[in-house]
Parts: sequence; structure tokens; C-alpha cells
Amino acid sequence: MEEQKYTQQELLTIINQYNTLPRKIIKSNYKRILSEYNIQPKQIMDELGYGTSNVHCWSTKSSANIPMFPQALSIATAFDFDVQEFIK
Repeated sequence: MEEQKYTQQELLTIINQYNTLPRKIIKSNYKRILSEYNIQPKQIMDELGYGTSNVHCWSTKSSANIPMFPQALSIATAFDFDVQEFIK
């Protein structure tokens, strides 16, 4: 994938969209991303060092937890996709 470069204003807009979007949408997009990019939760834990309970909560229905924006950006960077996939 070609490297994404955003201006500060564009990045601020993405962060604001992420933080105001309903958690259900981000959670749904997270699950879609895992499937589309063939990412296993274990890869996220191993490569980025996120805890087991956090990573599993991000995809379970019983939890409202989602990756915070810096975590989403780290996942997108590590697995080579645009962070905006989380807010589609």
C-alpha cells in the first residue's frame, strides 16, 4: 500500500470523526478489518504488545470497548491499511 500522508488538519478531522462515531460502528469495522486483512488477534498482541483482555474485548459483543485512536492507528500502520477503515 502506498504510504498515507495527512496534513495536521486532516489528521485532526480523522481523530474527531473517530472519537464521535458510535462505538458499535467502530467495533463492526474492527471485525471487518480483521476478516478482510486476515489479521488474527494474536498477531495484534504479539506485534504491538496489546494485552489479551483488551484485544479480545474489542471484538466481543458483551463489551463496548474499542481500540482508542492511537491503538487503531498503530494497528493500521502495522498491518498496512488506512486508519480511515475504522470510520467507514
